[in-house]
Amino acid sequence: MRLLRARGVQGLALLGGVLLGLYVTWPPPDAGRPELLPAPASEPSTPQVELAQRAPGAASHVPAKAMTSASVRVSATTSATSAARTTRRNTFRRCIRTKEGRSGGEVEDATKEESYAACQKRCQCLEGCEFFTFWKNGNCHAQSESSTPFRNNDAVSGPAFCAARPAAAAAAAPVDLPKVMAEKDGHVGPKLYVYELPERFRNWGEDARCWTADCVFGGPPVNVHGVDIWASNQFHMPRMIYYRFLRSPQLTKNLEEAEVFLIPAYSFRATDELPCANSSDLFYTLTRLNPRLKDPKWVAKKGPRHLLMDARGWETCNYMWELQTPFRLAHRINIELNGLMEDGPEGWTYNKPFIWYQFPYPAVFHGPTLTPAQLRAAPRAELPGKPEPDPFLWSFSGTGRGQAGHLRQVLIRECTTCNRCGKELRIEEVRGDQKENSSKWGDYARVAAKKLQSTFCVEPAGDSITRKSLIDSIVLGCIPVIFAHQELDMFEAFFDASDFAEAVLFVPEAKLLGAKGPISIFGSGTFVRTSKLPQRLKQLYPEYKAFFDALRPPSPVEVREKLLQELFPEPQSLVSILDAVPTEEVLRKKKGLAKIAPRLVIGLDDSFEDAVRLLLRRIVADDQLAAKRSRESTLA
Repeated sequence: MRLLRARGVQGLALLGGVLLGLYVTWPPPDAGRPELLPAPASEPSTPQVELAQRAPGAASHVPAKAMTSASVRVSATTSATSAARTTRRNTFRRCIRTKEGRSGGEVEDATKEESYAACQKRCQCLEGCEFFTFWKNGNCHAQSESSTPFRNNDAVSGPAFCAARPAAAAAAAPVDLPKVMAEKDGHVGPKLYVYELPERFRNWGEDARCWTADCVFGGPPVNVHGVDIWASNQFHMPRMIYYRFLRSPQLTKNLEEAEVFLIPAYSFRATDELPCANSSDLFYTLTRLNPRLKDPKWVAKKGPRHLLMDARGWETCNYMWELQTPFRLAHRINIELNGLMEDGPEGWTYNKPFIWYQFPYPAVFHGPTLTPAQLRAAPRAELPGKPEPDPFLWSFSGTGRGQAGHLRQVLIRECTTCNRCGKELRIEEVRGDQKENSSKWGDYARVAAKKLQSTFCVEPAGDSITRKSLIDSIVLGCIPVIFAHQELDMFEAFFDASDFAEAVLFVPEAKLLGAKGPISIFGSGTFVRTSKLPQRLKQLYPEYKAFFDALRPPSPVEVREKLLQELFPEPQSLVSILDAVPTEEVLRKKKGLAKIAPRLVIGLDDSFEDAVRLLLRRIVADDQLAAKRSRESTLA
């Protein structure tokens, strides 16, 4: 009878709501009106609706069966339309059961949660949890299929997912991205020259038969959700650059008209089977092919336009470190600048007499269509064939090994017990062998599928600071979660730190591990003493100002680790961090990915703007900087 004491129209509305089975009521401690079902701070209440609203232009395309009312509040200011109310009420009835609890099948001890939606999300990240029961006192019970329903006015219950599970939905629903060709822009780049070095300088003569696009890029591609996915080996970047130069319409044999010069020497694995080229042999051969390399005037003008490449992130070939003229001036690229250095790319290039750029790992996508990142960020109204929202909130692909092995184990454990996470853990090690591509097609396809179905992709450090998976995530349109600050400004030839900040989510490693977790060399790494980067990062990530201050040089690692433990005394789950990212921020980051993704692609040809084009542009523009670096370096 307590409901009958509610006044006026509101009382009638509430009474009607109870009769319809929409509300759970119980006496509040400080009022005579019925207490409505506790609700989350904002809608939506299920992952499907949440991700649907996060997807650009998707609000009007969410299937009715995937929608659930997060709360039905009686308010004088409420102005929702009756049609919207009807849809939400009907769906609410089908999924969330008010005045009903479940008995037995406890997956683990009950916890306190703020709302039934929070209780449901907890269930989604517990192994074996199929149902939840939320009580008016905040108790949340995660339960298995063996639990049975019973009537109780103080309970709310329901399944882990109001629609199909993400994995099942992904398998059943058509999620192919439409193919939209990138427009050829008629770009005319610099004139290119390739030194005709003997085959012994490329993988010790084992590379001679690899001339087709399928061989170079890891084809033929397989179609994964509408995207052509290539088995591109992370160590085959130099071969791809060589291929692009040789097939460029700007290729010339005239040394005088050439503007950029490629030195095609590389080894995928610096081993006894595929040793690096001998430095003396390489430089002697180059001067025989081009005697002008002995002319100081010609070298001063053309030396900085030369390009040396290396396939590895560290253990680079000796000729990459040549300090004598003319090769002192040449540009360098490899797939990672910092190797195992705690101060990142700046530490790698500090005081070097040459310009050394970090070139992107080869992604699994090479065009010629628009990148998946561009398609996934496009409004649905502009892209009718765009699939429904991401089935997974986040995903992880990789193993538990590497320098940040403990962080990886934490992520694997959380992903394994979370139905909102997609994972690929059975991945063979990529070594850079000559014929390795064909054996990896299954791995590349499975990983790509997870990334194309996920909103966030975690990218912990491995054997070194960064990984090919980071580039794949960006290009495929999955927001990377970065844990090492050294990665926040490492692609200076392609975009700056602010562009990167717009596209990624940074979560310090220590935040997930807490005071008791062993932090990796990267998680507690520092900066070059003269670096201006810490101040820049504090501007881009103001919420972590104290974190960057804790890493400032010259503090020893023990001091830095202690400060991090004080900043992050307790570990925080990744899913709680991701759930807290506002929908508007997710949309902004997807647009950020669409902006930078094409700049990290190694295209099959020169028909659209990509990483190769941008590199050539930087080499041509760097003449004065190259001379300055050589002049100011104390290395001789």
